[in-house]
Amino acid sequence: MSRYKSEQTAYSSLKKKYVPLWRLDTNTMTVTHFNADTQTEESKTYHTDFIRYHLHFSESHCPNRLRRLVNEGKIVQYLDDMEQKVSEAITRQVELWKQTDSCYQKAVIAADTEKMLGLENCFISMARETMFECMVYI
Repeated sequence: MSRYKSEQTAYSSLKKKYVPLWRLDTNTMTVTHFNADTQTEESKTYHTDFIRYHLHFSESHCPNRLRRLVNEGKIVQYLDDMEQKVSEAITRQVELWKQTDSCYQKAVIAADTEKMLGLENCFISMARETMFECMVYI
């Protein structure tokens, strides 16, 4: 996978050269920001599979969007927003299914935690599949 670097640079006294202010490594899912004021690098690594899938999909289908987000220094905000929105959407959908699924409701009444957990895992898988199509592969 690729590394994206911002066009804007700053001089790093430690490295004795100009370095990009922002870098994105889609392989390690890491965003690095060079703070010119403190002369330090700050990194944030993402761990969710939907961020990995989205970065790889974006790299293949719309690399210019990634370049723009890195150049504008908005890549962290973009990925944080996506991570939050996808997680919330999955949770909302799972809760909806738990409230409306008759098998799940019967398991709750019977206090059958094994069945409840199995159904909940199934709901999570189904919600992830739907959310990936709608939110991740865009």
